[in-house]
Formats: sequence, C-alpha cells, structure tokens
Amino acid sequence: MKSNTLLFLFFLSHFPFLNAQSLLDKLKHEQTDSLEHVMSTFKGTRISIGHSIETRKKNTLEVSFMSRYWDVPQETSNSFIADRMCSRTGLDYGISDNFTIGVGAGAPNGIFDIYFKHRLLQQSTSNKGNLFGITFIQLGTYRTRNILNIERRDSFQDKLAFTSQLLIARKFSRKLSFQLSPTFIHRTSSKIRTDDHNHFAIGFSPRYKLNHHLSLVSEYYYLANPLKSLKTYGAFVMGVNWELSDLLLQFKMTNNQIFSEDAFITQTASNFNFRPGNFFFGFHATYHIQL
Repeated sequence: MKSNTLLFLFFLSHFPFLNAQSLLDKLKHEQTDSLEHVMSTFKGTRISIGHSIETRKKNTLEVSFMSRYWDVPQETSNSFIADRMCSRTGLDYGISDNFTIGVGAGAPNGIFDIYFKHRLLQQSTSNKGNLFGITFIQLGTYRTRNILNIERRDSFQDKLAFTSQLLIARKFSRKLSFQLSPTFIHRTSSKIRTDDHNHFAIGFSPRYKLNHHLSLVSEYYYLANPLKSLKTYGAFVMGVNWELSDLLLQFKMTNNQIFSEDAFITQTASNFNFRPGNFFFGFHATYHIQL
C-alpha cells in the first residue's frame, strides 16, 4: 500500500506539468494550422507569355489557345487582320493541387512542348510563414521545322531544347504581385560553333490589378549570354488580363512570335516598336474544366 500511495502522490505532483505541456502542444499545433496561404498571386498559370507560380487545382483540366499576329514590311496588303499569324493549342492538368503537367503544339512553326510544374512553397498571409511563393518548372520542346537556322537537324536529338525555371513571386497587396524567374536553357545542338548551347536568363514580371476582372501585366527577360550568330533582344510584353469566371482572356503587345521559353528568351530577333515586323499583337484564351 505504501508503494501505491507513493506512486499516486508522484502522479499528482506531476499532473499540472503534464497538463500544461499538453496545452502548449495544442496551442503550437493550432498556431501552425492557423497559417493561411495567399491565394491567386496571379490569376492564370501564365502571366502573359511566360509561366507564373500558379498550378492548377487537382483534377482540373485547362484548355488554352494562343495566337500572334504581325505585319511584314514586304507585304502590300493584309490578308485579314495582319500579314502573318501563328498559334499554340495546349492542355494542362492538375495531378494534385501542387503538381501540374501540360502539353502543347504550335502552328505553323511546328514546335511541340511538354512540361511539369511543382509548387515548392506557398506564400503565407502572416509574416511568420513563407514570405514568397516558389514553384519549379521543367519544360522540353521538339522542333519539326527550321525556324531561325541556328541548330543542326541531323537527328532527332538535335531538334530538342530544355528549359528549367525557378519561379519566385510575392503578392505585396491585393493589387500588386511580382515574380522573378531565374532560367537555365539547354539546346542540344548549335549550327554555328560560336553559339552557346547553354543560356542563363532572368525574367521580371509585375502584375497590377485594376478591379475584380482587369489586370495590367508586363514581362521582360534579360539574357546573360545571347547568341553570337544572330542579333537578339530581350523578350518584352505589355498586356491586359480579363477574368470571366472560369475563362481568362489575355491581350498582349510583344516583340516575339514564338510561344516556347527556349525560343522567345534566346531568339527574339525584333526590338519592341510599332514598325512592321517588330510589333506582334497576341491573344490568349484559357478555360478551366473541373473533372
């Protein structure tokens, strides 16, 4: 009986400590669960011409259509809106809330692309959490046609290119968001020896929300080691995004005509101005289907 009494008294003496420790664990757990994430740093998976940190929700299918129109100095008349046109049709699917895959095909340039995007960190509403959102994206492209005559075309491998990007963004307020996009591009072949196979670039992408449906967006990509065989410029775009429930319409003015990152970052051959051949007007429609 003495041993049972001593054990009982020992338990009573430590009960307040155990109870306090349990309360502390519960409070810590509740604080962790109360950290909310910032939603919709950007409305779509693309800011304008480049990808944003956003991924599609699980079991969501995104159907997109992109187009570019431009005039050519040698043409005497426009066939419709402009002398030339190119387009891309794409499908994107959310495997999970943080992992998206996508494929696309462009015409008439004949570029096929595939990518996967994984959200690593999501910005928190509290300063105690993540200050930034970070997403990694890996893209690959295959060219069926010769566009600027810079790569060899002796084999299937010669026509490939790969792009890796770390998308880092912060939503500073309900209206202002900004993204940095450190980029590494590898082309499997170069027709001219002086051209690098590997390229390093960084993208700057702000968005300003005008109201519930309209946003102003812009993008600029600085290329650290441009091609030596071809005079190129930094890819630049100014645009307006119009949000309509599950439909997103994007209108843009830019200096490039190709949709894949390895091409428009490294091979933009036109400066941004309104002269024929240098100015491209773009349209991008995106529709979401919850499966």
